[in-house]
Order: sequence, then structure tokens, then C-alpha cells
Amino acid sequence: MTQRTLTFDEAAGFFRRLFDYGPVMGPHERHRQQGSYHFGWLQGPEELVLDYTSTTLPPKKAFFPPRQMLFEFTLTDPPEFESKFDTAPFTLVGAHPCDLQALDQLDAAYGAEPAEACWSANRARARVIGVDCMPDHYCFCTSLATNEARGSCDLFLTSIERGYLVEVRTATGQEMLADCASEDPSADDVEDAKRWREEKAERVTASLDAPVDQLADILEADGLGEVWHEIAERCYSCGSCNTTCPNCFCFDVKDEFAIGLGSGTRVRTWDSCQLRDFAIVAGGHNFRRLRWERVRHRWQRKFLYLYRKFGTPYCTGCGRCSRACTADINMVDVSNQLINHAARKG
Repeated sequence: MTQRTLTFDEAAGFFRRLFDYGPVMGPHERHRQQGSYHFGWLQGPEELVLDYTSTTLPPKKAFFPPRQMLFEFTLTDPPEFESKFDTAPFTLVGAHPCDLQALDQLDAAYGAEPAEACWSANRARARVIGVDCMPDHYCFCTSLATNEARGSCDLFLTSIERGYLVEVRTATGQEMLADCASEDPSADDVEDAKRWREEKAERVTASLDAPVDQLADILEADGLGEVWHEIAERCYSCGSCNTTCPNCFCFDVKDEFAIGLGSGTRVRTWDSCQLRDFAIVAGGHNFRRLRWERVRHRWQRKFLYLYRKFGTPYCTGCGRCSRACTADINMVDVSNQLINHAARKG
């Protein structure tokens, strides 16, 4: 891995040139909602904001939109289908270390057989630029070791006094810098980036009361019904936690017919295991009809089932679910409640 420095002037030119390649998705401020940011398709580099703490929705939406048309169909004999997959290259810029880790986890989940074709196709056509960040009181990335930029990307930017220290991680990243004025980093640049990372770690105030890999054993042993029922009393089953999560990956698929019923579209949308109807199967049976069962499933999904399958918890400590929860259910607080409840019983 090589390193380069972009001064603020050089970085401005670099971001302008991104739009010559194709569409650019990045974080920008919501219209009329000062201080609230989201990932969206940018009209120009002036909209790009890199010094943000978190976005409402994660950057997975670049590869897995909340609503995606898969194909159009006409009920002729035989039926006709027209794929609606986009194939144009694009750039995703501004993903934080926790979100880069989430994208890698989604690569593993969607790459497991039977593989999900849309995800891998969208990943293949994208260039990804990560950027380091400063946390708020919801972030607990140090407990998940996602505060450091280990996730896959082509370039990774860390703020320094005179611009950005850039880690060049792929040949694509090298190509992106080829037409851009950049410099060899000075010792001061490297030291600035080191200080940034140290300050970031010091600012993280939320943390788990036990190593995250112990949660799987705690959840597997169960005996936590008291906690599940207590949390369920507060939960509205609105699904905000899932739909803001960077590595939840469930979806629903529906056919939407035109008025004449002779044609239509197949659409997939994000889904949530916290919704009451999520686990209904043929015959009307609901495997998780009760709210406490759905709450328990969420924690087991994050820290038990997928941990056992992929070797990593499917939580990155970004804090989005806690920020979005209308009942003020906090991922760290509940996880620590589970940890301490198990310790008292053990």
C-alpha cells in the first residue's frame, strides 16, 4: 500500500474529476435539515460533505437500493422479460471505516450460495473511496474493531492539517490519482494522520462490557427472557433499526401489475425482521408472532447466527439503529444489559 498527500486545493480538483468518470454517490446535507446527512447522487463536488459523523441510511444503498426494479414483464405467449439492471460505472465516496467493513460483510453474505447476483454486479461497477471520521456518543466502533480502516476500498482518506493523507489500496485507486496532482507525504502528514486516529479512539465513549465474541455464547445459552420482555415492552416494531443498519440484508420481492394485468414489474425492497408479518409462512403460521421473539431474533442474528457462520458479528458499531430508534432502545445499553444479566446468573 502506498500513500500520497492531497492538499485542499489538489483534493478539490480530484473531487471535480470524479464526475468525469460517471455518477457519484456521496454524503451531503439534507435539504432544509441542517446537520443531517445522507448518501445520495451528487450534482457536483460542491455538494460533497466529508466531515460528517453519520448518515441516516448507510452507503449499502449504492449497491442495494431501498427499492429496486429487477425487470419488466409482459404476459404474452411466451412471456417477455426486460432486465432493468444498471451497468454504468459509478463512484461511491465518503464511506467511513465501519461502513466499509459492513460492505465486506455483505459481500460474504450475498456471496454465499445461492449467491445474490445484483449485489456482486453493482459492486463490480463501482469505485469506492473511504474517509476517516470522528465519532459521537452513539458510536462504539472500538468494541467491534471497526474504528480502523480495514474494509475494502480503492482509496482511503484521513484528514490532516493541509488536506488528506491518501492510502492507495488498489490499482483502480492508483489510476484515480494518475491524472491528479498529489505529493509524497511528509513526516508531518503521517504524524497528523496518526494523531487523528488516536483522537478518534479517545472520543469513543460507548463500549461493550465484554469482548464482542463472548456475546454468541451468552445468546446461545439464553436464559435472557427477562431482558427480552423488558425491551419488547418499549419496542414499536417499526423496523427503523433494520432499515438504517449498514449490514442487514433481508429483502422482499413483489410483482406489481399494470391496470390491464397484461404487464408489470418485479420489484424488491428492504425488509425488516422486526415487522410483525416478516416471519409469516404459507398457511398463516408466524414463527415470531410475539414482539419479544422478534427483539431476541435481532440480537441473535447480529451476534450469534451470522457470527457462527461468517466468523464476525454483523454489527459495526456505527450507532445508526440507536439514533433512529423511536423508543430510545440503544444497542450498547441492551447488549450490556444482556452481558451483565448473564454474568449474574452464571
